[in-house]
Amino acid sequence: MNLEETIFKRQSIRNYKEDSLTYDEISELRKFIENVKVLNEDILWSYDIITKDDIKTILNWKAPHYLLIFSEEKENYLENVGFIFQQVDLFLQSKGIGSCWIGMASPKSYKNKDSNQKFIITISFGKTEKNIGRELSEFKRNKLSQISDMEDEKLIPAQLAPSATNSQPWYFTHNGDGSYNIYRKKFNILKRRFTEKWNRIDIGIALAHLYVTNEDTFEFSIESNHKELDGYYYEGSFTL
Repeated sequence: MNLEETIFKRQSIRNYKEDSLTYDEISELRKFIENVKVLNEDILWSYDIITKDDIKTILNWKAPHYLLIFSEEKENYLENVGFIFQQVDLFLQSKGIGSCWIGMASPKSYKNKDSNQKFIITISFGKTEKNIGRELSEFKRNKLSQISDMEDEKLIPAQLAPSATNSQPWYFTHNGDGSYNIYRKKFNILKRRFTEKWNRIDIGIALAHLYVTNEDTFEFSIESNHKELDGYYYEGSFTL
């Protein structure tokens, strides 16, 4: 599968074989990351790959490999992380390699070479006996009418994006010039306390799906004169 096809099939994998990926497979992954599309070119970010022996997690399962993701803390840096590494997630699954965003995991001991970059999140990955693909009917997602001011099939890739606790925090509006706005839902105070960071990453993940399906026309910007939407945070505007 290519990345676009993977959007309509992917699922988070939490069951892995103990087998490590080969040197060539890891090299191919690193090459892909080196050429990935970014949302904000002004933000420095980096990653590393570690094994299950070097990860700390309360989860009752582990994968053979983990991507550690780091970033400077600048405007929309979390959205940028989601945008970049969802492309990586799709790449892995397009190669038949299972993957999953993991908020509840961190390296046991790791110091980034750039002290200005903060550890953000991990992605587990590895080979699996589980069927990576699934049918569209198996996705548990809100209807298009619930995530947009009008039903627009161009937004289906974003509709299918994964999110923390399947919270699906995105909402889209259409502008008269054919462009779109993306907003993030304001959850209650208790939920915001635990998921706001992850929901900002989720926004980047949804935008990554829209980029992958519209590579030649996708452009993102943050407009100062955007329209406010009650119950939502403005995250940016884009074209498809």
